[in-house]
Amino acid sequence: MTMIVPLSYAITPIPPESGFSGFINIGAGVTTVESNTLAESGSIELGNKTITSLNKSPNSETSGLPVLGLEIAYTFASTQTQVFFGNQLEDFIRFDFSARGGIRQKIGNAGVIGISFVETPLATEVWEDPFVTGSERTSSERTSSGYRLIWDKIYGSGLELRYSSREVDIDKERSGEALGLSAADRTLLDRNGDRNRFSVQYTFKWNENKHIVTPVIAYTDQDLDGGAVAYDGLSLSVNYIYSVNRWKFITNTTYAELKYDEINPVFSDKADSSRVGASFTAFYNKPFGWNWTANAGVVWFQENSDIDFYDSSVSLVNIGMLYQF
Repeated sequence: MTMIVPLSYAITPIPPESGFSGFINIGAGVTTVESNTLAESGSIELGNKTITSLNKSPNSETSGLPVLGLEIAYTFASTQTQVFFGNQLEDFIRFDFSARGGIRQKIGNAGVIGISFVETPLATEVWEDPFVTGSERTSSERTSSGYRLIWDKIYGSGLELRYSSREVDIDKERSGEALGLSAADRTLLDRNGDRNRFSVQYTFKWNENKHIVTPVIAYTDQDLDGGAVAYDGLSLSVNYIYSVNRWKFITNTTYAELKYDEINPVFSDKADSSRVGASFTAFYNKPFGWNWTANAGVVWFQENSDIDFYDSSVSLVNIGMLYQF
């Protein structure tokens, strides 16, 4: 399951002067998750330890969680080069808390090129064997690491290209063991592998940037070792930013269709699915005269699979305070 959350601003422009820059956000939220495959993230429970049937959609778990993010960058103005570490502001607004370290470089009129290495600082726990019924399931760490390439403001236009690749590793992969599946069938359920994503987006601005609309088309290839859990598909998103006075409102909608490679040996069917998501985030600059930006948002995501076991949903409500320097 992937959380679909709002797109944000384009890459933060490289400052014209040398020195440090960045942001920090401190906040909190409440999330409700329905998933038969996720266990927990940190101390936040995401799924039920015990299930009684493989033919039902998951129950929900509601938890509070901290919403923290930061980035520290240093700019070399003479070469228009910037090195950075942390959560990029564009990712924070998408609630993607992967840690990134990398470099951004302005290439004359060609635009801005960026490369970053990505690591998940806090592993997500999944079930070693999600198909255990009638007794408590055991969780296992799932980590991912990789890199991301970005080419933004291509020749002064609103065009941006992105490519990312991550390796997904589950510490103890035992899917299907409790069902006594053959070695060949268990191999079809292996969730280790690679995730590749390529996207194209174009930003339209008018009325002195009061309105900003960014449509995005993306192709995702979840190239996992198990053919029954590997998939690929296209997603379409539209991001709208409206600014007025000290307010900024960001709305995003997303739809995706995913096709799985092989039949799942547990259910004798493919887990083809559709995903739909929407989010809304509001920012208010300098509340009470403070040099911070208050923010609040809601996120909703749902995946409907041809196999009920793999249905999932996420909803999130959050508030926070953002400081940029």
